[in-house]
Amino acid sequence: MDSHAQGLIFVAVSLLVALVLTIAPLSAGLAWLRPDWLMLVLIYWLLAMPENVGIALCWLGGIIQDILLGTVLGQNAFSLAVVAYIIQISYQQLRMFSLRKQAALIALLELFRILVDQWAQNLNGVSQTHWLVFLPVFSTALLWFFLRPMMSWLQRVFVAY
Repeated sequence: MDSHAQGLIFVAVSLLVALVLTIAPLSAGLAWLRPDWLMLVLIYWLLAMPENVGIALCWLGGIIQDILLGTVLGQNAFSLAVVAYIIQISYQQLRMFSLRKQAALIALLELFRILVDQWAQNLNGVSQTHWLVFLPVFSTALLWFFLRPMMSWLQRVFVAY
């Protein structure tokens, strides 16, 4: 199998794992801290392989996430497509950022996703106005410090170049 096909299979498997972690059950206290696994993995691939992972794949991942979570259809798809657009127009600069700066950007992008989520829920009359909805901003940004080096190492190990 050529390295390009291996790379695409590895991308698909990592996205599948991110979706499984998104719906994995957590205790009530930890559920507020659930990081945005799918967004993190998609951002990694948008930075690592921008020619293969794009807005359409992020939109599709968002639609699948909407179906799995039972949210308004298109809510996560829209926010992930906007995140992908932001990453794609500046991925060359973002690759050069330190891990800390990348985590800060990810925190802002997660805040955007939470605000879109709250907006869509308010439109449907089902709002969560508790401050705990903003905790994933911190957990997602902190997870980037571990996820990016780990994904980079796994990519080197499993995808032969």
